[in-house]
Amino acid sequence: MTASPPARVNRRIFLTLGTTGAATTLAALSGCSAMGGTAVASTPNPDTVQEEAAVKLVLAQVKALHTGASNLASGTRPDGSAIRIPGATARLLTQITAVHEAQLTALGSPVATTATPSSSPTPSESAAEESAIASPGKLVTAEWNTARLALTHAAGLSPEFALLLYKIAASCAANADLLRTAVGKGRALGELTPVEDQTTDDVGASAPEGTTGTAGAAETTDDTGASTPEASAASPIELTDGEAEALNRLLAGEHAAFYAYPLVIAHVDSARRTVANSLWEAHRQQRDELERMLVEAQQEPVESGAAYKVAVPASAGKAAALAAQIERRLGGLAVDVIAAAEDDQVESTAAGLLVLSTRRQAAWSNKPVADPGV
Repeated sequence: MTASPPARVNRRIFLTLGTTGAATTLAALSGCSAMGGTAVASTPNPDTVQEEAAVKLVLAQVKALHTGASNLASGTRPDGSAIRIPGATARLLTQITAVHEAQLTALGSPVATTATPSSSPTPSESAAEESAIASPGKLVTAEWNTARLALTHAAGLSPEFALLLYKIAASCAANADLLRTAVGKGRALGELTPVEDQTTDDVGASAPEGTTGTAGAAETTDDTGASTPEASAASPIELTDGEAEALNRLLAGEHAAFYAYPLVIAHVDSARRTVANSLWEAHRQQRDELERMLVEAQQEPVESGAAYKVAVPASAGKAAALAAQIERRLGGLAVDVIAAAEDDQVESTAAGLLVLSTRRQAAWSNKPVADPGV
């Protein structure tokens, strides 16, 4: 796969994973419209050192992921020895390799088409190289830890860089879920939310199953590899007009999702019906939490429509496709909120929902997501 020319991360450019229209709408379900998911570049943040350091750190991890996934897809370990990879897993690894190529391009370091002498590795790159990814199981852990790393370092960055890292986090978490299922370890990895105190293991290190390093976070975990945080008390916030509008569009999308999921439940195959039921409840909780946030900010939450125009799925496969579409479009609306966010709580809420929707989209479609929200 040939990568496009690099985007320079030390310039004030809005970097996304290869697109300019990062968010779509839930118009097919709710008629609501989104902002397109792109943020207009504002006055440069003087603290570019923090941004460049965060991007460099995530870049080193994504390079390690790309190398690991590429080697495994070709049936090779880091030491050059052969490893047997089932055909379906090899195809998934090839898809994941393409996702990492898109991420590297967005980070300003596309995959070279020809071998070139490399410069001296940074400490972060050396650490990533030392933690060689020798099996699909190791890649699961590495993807998950990279997602956590990107979420941790996105906080406090300017919107364009924060959104880039949030998208990478969402994609890597979805990769981990898919790989975990492919290698026969179907237990959900747990909750992944943008909090400042979560710790990140080195690539290749073992992480506790079902946890993310956050202490005391109550959660319910579903079989898609995603989890829904229980509603927690939050201090009232003051929303800008842009934040309120974007949150209301996301709320409208949740109204539509809650309406549409019973169609998924009714027509999906029996093996996935329990998951569909749990996600219907998760969308109710997300809807209620968004309403609560708007009310506490003294904003009027948009009401649910009396009905929505949604085609009845003609098969179990089409029901799963409908669910994947719902989650993809909700991800786009979450991207819009991140683009408009000025308050940390608003950004964190939207980033968490972007990760959740991307993981659910990947689970329903059985495909990696290169550009969450599109």
